[in-house]
Amino acid sequence: MANEKQVQVAGVDEGAFEMNRKWGTIAMLISATGMGLVPLFSRWATRTDMFDGLQGLNAGDSVGALMATGRMTMGLIFFTILLFATHKVGVFKRMKVTPAIILGGVMIGLSLACYVTATLLTTVANSVLFIYTGPVICILLARIFRKEPMSVLQWICLVAVIIGTLFGNNIMGFTENGFEISFSLEMSTPEYPQKGIGDIFGLLSGVFYGSSMFFNGYRKDADTTARGVWNFLAAALAALSVTLIMNFLGTSGVVPSNWALNVHLTPFNWVGAFLLFIFSGAVALGMLLVAGRNLPAADYGCIAYWEVPVALFVGLVVFGEALTVNTIIGGVLIIAGGAIPAVKGIIEGSRHEKEVEIREHLSEKLAEAEAMEQDQ
Repeated sequence: MANEKQVQVAGVDEGAFEMNRKWGTIAMLISATGMGLVPLFSRWATRTDMFDGLQGLNAGDSVGALMATGRMTMGLIFFTILLFATHKVGVFKRMKVTPAIILGGVMIGLSLACYVTATLLTTVANSVLFIYTGPVICILLARIFRKEPMSVLQWICLVAVIIGTLFGNNIMGFTENGFEISFSLEMSTPEYPQKGIGDIFGLLSGVFYGSSMFFNGYRKDADTTARGVWNFLAAALAALSVTLIMNFLGTSGVVPSNWALNVHLTPFNWVGAFLLFIFSGAVALGMLLVAGRNLPAADYGCIAYWEVPVALFVGLVVFGEALTVNTIIGGVLIIAGGAIPAVKGIIEGSRHEKEVEIREHLSEKLAEAEAMEQDQ
């Protein structure tokens, strides 16, 4: 029977499958941590000097999408191996592939191609805060199309992360003139001459990310490993398409020539790329699929914000990107909005396990007592 920890998908016929919210919470935290380290690994994998963006990249600007393709391909390889190791080839063959499964993969591939590109062209804070317009889109899509309910607490957390995102991107915040709201974003800075383009890629990554989360909310009855193979195949092809399009535009002169690939990475760059492919690829995205299968969109979306403090920490400590007052306020709101549902889910999970244990123990005692009575 469904309970507070294990609930069926609202408005969607998913058979007998019940979500495990505790496991979904843990998976989402692991995934968000891996995603939060993307700026570290992507700059390690592409910059001429990892710590100095002024020296440029050892490739063209489309290398970010290429790195995302590598992440998706590594995920595909990992899940294919897992498919054979767990003897689920038959499950894979029997599983009905629906548009939601393919679109979930396509959208995450497009999202991460845009996101990795953004981490190279704009600040860490902007890239990560822009992509996190995604969970807001996911929650709204789930509310509209799947009629998923939201508690008062979830609405409060959602509003908190939205306001935090606005603060973090300096759309609202404090200046020397007091509190202001402004939609005029910097298009270029000395360290990030293509900051405006990077911000656009960041916003696109958020739109695609939210769409992916929404589509992953369907077909929760599908086996995670089998579904992962299809998701990563679609994602790898989608990210590759972004790479090829950007490279074509750069070589054809439609956009600046620096969009062309022109890859000349060093061994040091490839170490960063390998870490990006493994931890921020197969591990993080595999856990994302598990979380999407075991959490309602509201919890899934809010907990995903754990990536923000991880990425901001990387920007501050590793790359020396100073945090402004507005970024700090935004980070606090985002962390609070994301952490509260996570803690609540863990507490509810522990409480549920204790209740199940008590019920099972009581059932055993009653069965023993009934057996003794029959013997007498």
